[in-house]
Amino acid sequence: MRGRWSLVVALMSAASSSVAADPDAAALKPLLGLIETVEANYAGDPPLRRDEVVKQAASGMVSSLDRYSEFLDQQKYKDLQEDTRGSFGGIGIEIGIVSGKLSVIAPIEGTPAFAAGLLGGDVIAFINGTPTDDMKIMDAVHRIKGPPGTKVVLTIQREGSPMRDVPLIRAIITPVNIRDTVLEASGIGYVAIHSFSEHTAENLYDALRRFKEGKLKGVILDLRSNPGGLLQEATRVVDLFLPGGVAIVSTEARDPAQRAKYYSSEKMEVPQFPLVVLVNEWSASGSEIVAGALKDHRRAIIMGRRTFGKASVQSITPVSIDKTQALRMTVARYYTPSHNEIHEVGIEPDVTLPASRYPPGMRRYFDESAFNRFAAEVLIAIGPAGAGTVWLDAGALKAGRLAPPGKGAAPEKVDGRIGVEFRRWADRQGWNETDEAWDELEDSVVEQVRIAVMRKVKGEESARRYAIEFDPQVRTAAALLTLSSSVPAAGRPR
Repeated sequence: MRGRWSLVVALMSAASSSVAADPDAAALKPLLGLIETVEANYAGDPPLRRDEVVKQAASGMVSSLDRYSEFLDQQKYKDLQEDTRGSFGGIGIEIGIVSGKLSVIAPIEGTPAFAAGLLGGDVIAFINGTPTDDMKIMDAVHRIKGPPGTKVVLTIQREGSPMRDVPLIRAIITPVNIRDTVLEASGIGYVAIHSFSEHTAENLYDALRRFKEGKLKGVILDLRSNPGGLLQEATRVVDLFLPGGVAIVSTEARDPAQRAKYYSSEKMEVPQFPLVVLVNEWSASGSEIVAGALKDHRRAIIMGRRTFGKASVQSITPVSIDKTQALRMTVARYYTPSHNEIHEVGIEPDVTLPASRYPPGMRRYFDESAFNRFAAEVLIAIGPAGAGTVWLDAGALKAGRLAPPGKGAAPEKVDGRIGVEFRRWADRQGWNETDEAWDELEDSVVEQVRIAVMRKVKGEESARRYAIEFDPQVRTAAALLTLSSSVPAAGRPR
């Protein structure tokens, strides 16, 4: 199969005389005739060159296969390579096709997209005024990326809200694919993998080794909103948790060269931690390989929501002489160790959790950057060190630490004052909430104000770590690890 595709691209790029010498040329003559006719007779301005016609023909042919296959010109191929290594100019966002629409999978913390309040599930209806209907993912990526300091406007459709334009200034984006911390309230290790790019497994191994020094009760591996990435890195992540010789994933394809079975190697010793894996409806591809393998081998408890269901494998094959263009094509599907179907099905969690969604009334506050604005006014009023405040602990602010839920002196008193002050401030902005609406919003508001204050005092990374303590799904997983002795530990499939 791979040889036939290489032949097609080569034939399209060659002169008619060389094509005629090939025994398969007869089937391709209509295509070559079409290219020559367009080149000779198209009345548009400027006239199309041969290389442009060939590129458009290749793009149309490949895009008709499925939504994941694509002919990559020089710029798109470069964009794809940047996705798996290094940094780039962009807005810091993961995108994908959901229910036929270009959508936000997740913003990356500390980026323009995150600061603008974009959320997973937001539909991107237009990019700089260009409609995204039937737009390929890599085309959208190319349009969104650009030199740092330049502007891109996304038109966002969010469920329950009117369509709106979101202007964003591009910045240097350096993805951080592994983030780890120890949950202060429970003493549980937490690792989030945001995508599977180069060195992901190596960085996870380092995090697990650091956890060993803390003698933790267990580890939460957070794969929520992880869209996938490199197949090799996903299998290496699973390899860290299983004994040698255990099946991880298999791929099935028409081309025998694309068929494979991956097994664990047990080359690196890792701590024997009980493990919970968090997934959601935006966990896809490599995330599903990891969750599926650990579930089949009963190595971990999978918690959250049914995953996305993207289990097709795309090969990336350079097709031009200078290797600046490539063919991205679906060549296989992968299956869990028990040969369970994933594509368009997803991984069903062992424990289903309610969706992590804020009350509808929170959308306005996120859209208006209300929490960051309020936090800025609070810090101006009370001073950078929090001196004299009665509703944000001065010592905690000075140390860059605010007590998480369930820990610290009189948190109910502190949270109550936060709620009162924010509601007064919101009223001054004209956002008057009824008592009934406020009862639904208050807990979420307090959480976001605390996070925003931490962001202003200690920066984005500290705010992110602090926010994990509030996450209801993380807290549920931590409670399970703390209370249950039945959670599987590393190296001991059950």
